[in-house]
Amino acid sequence: MKTALACALAATGLAALPLSAAQAQAIKTEPPMQEFTAEEIAAIPMPETTFDVAAANVDDFEKYFYFHREDTSFDVAYADILECDSLGSGVNYYLGADSNSISNAMTTYGPLAGAVGGMIGSMVADAIFGSSERRRVKRINIRNCMFYKGYDRYGLEKELWQEFHFEEGLSRENADVRAAKLKQQALVASGPKPTTEVLVP
Repeated sequence: MKTALACALAATGLAALPLSAAQAQAIKTEPPMQEFTAEEIAAIPMPETTFDVAAANVDDFEKYFYFHREDTSFDVAYADILECDSLGSGVNYYLGADSNSISNAMTTYGPLAGAVGGMIGSMVADAIFGSSERRRVKRINIRNCMFYKGYDRYGLEKELWQEFHFEEGLSRENADVRAAKLKQQALVASGPKPTTEVLVP
């Protein structure tokens, strides 16, 4: 798998494309954190996370889980979840559509540089790994990202998990549905501390 991906990168000349200092700096620049009013937060439905742990299949917790961190505001939790979801999905979170870095890359390397995500993500990764592998990798990336930010991970039954999460393989969930469910995830992540056992990262 690594060989195939390396060949694809080499074939396009992308394997050794260096970033300029300005581009590297832009990648480190996070978007401003969105602020929510108390009324907006109160309007978000709190998902159900209570279930019979003794009757649950603990192996499912590798796929179905949620996050929580004490003393975290909703605004911060939403920003953290949005960032980790975006990075886990392979979205250019740090380089917005109007970013000068994209223009700089296009000027320096030509139109090919602007097609990296689409070409690698769609033509190579999908062909090699498929939908289920993409979902697995996304879960791992999100877990690592949220662990790095200090969140604990808790297991959940599949049916409850599906109420405020989504799985994306080769297609992307509706934007409005994504936004609503990410807000619910943030509400749980910043809400009361769960009473179930913390899982390993």
